[in-house]
Amino acid sequence: MIEWKGFVAEVNEAGAQRAARIKLPAIFAAFFRLGITSFGGGTAGWLYREIVERRHWIDDKEFLSGAALGRLMPGSGGVNLTVQVGHHLRGGPGALAAVFGLLSGPLAIVLALAVGYTRIGQSAALDAVLDGVAAAAIGLTFATGLKLVQFKVASAGPLAITLATTLCVGVLRWPMIPVVFGLAPISIGLALLNRRGRNV
Repeated sequence: MIEWKGFVAEVNEAGAQRAARIKLPAIFAAFFRLGITSFGGGTAGWLYREIVERRHWIDDKEFLSGAALGRLMPGSGGVNLTVQVGHHLRGGPGALAAVFGLLSGPLAIVLALAVGYTRIGQSAALDAVLDGVAAAAIGLTFATGLKLVQFKVASAGPLAITLATTLCVGVLRWPMIPVVFGLAPISIGLALLNRRGRNV
């Protein structure tokens, strides 16, 4: 028999200790750095590298659950994930510090670039730079996905769902919402079966 109350208390205590250790200015600074360095999109990949791998503020499981929930909610997945991570670290103030840090730097940069772009006009070199940055962001997103996939029998189901989603949305160009609503119940069922098999 598993004592869930004791387990939950330990998790809550660990979260409270971590929250007390990480200050709001540190959250703002980390997400500000993330905002001004994550050019070309792919915020989740940059966030994983900065917050999970470099700072160890959250673990892979917390990141994956936040990323999944962020993708299902309306709005930008990267901003949604930022709100969740900030809230996980320091509650509401942490979420505000994380979002303000993430968005304030890029806003200033975009405004400056917009002024410069209107003066420069169309430039083949600038277009090439932007294409290269976008390609790097896509590569980082794939690299993050490969790091998080555990290649074993238990991960065959989630990997199949991932490939099916990529095929339906990316290759066949089916609408994303019906694909997600169709594959999500299958994915949830596979996760429940996997968890039940581990508990037996």
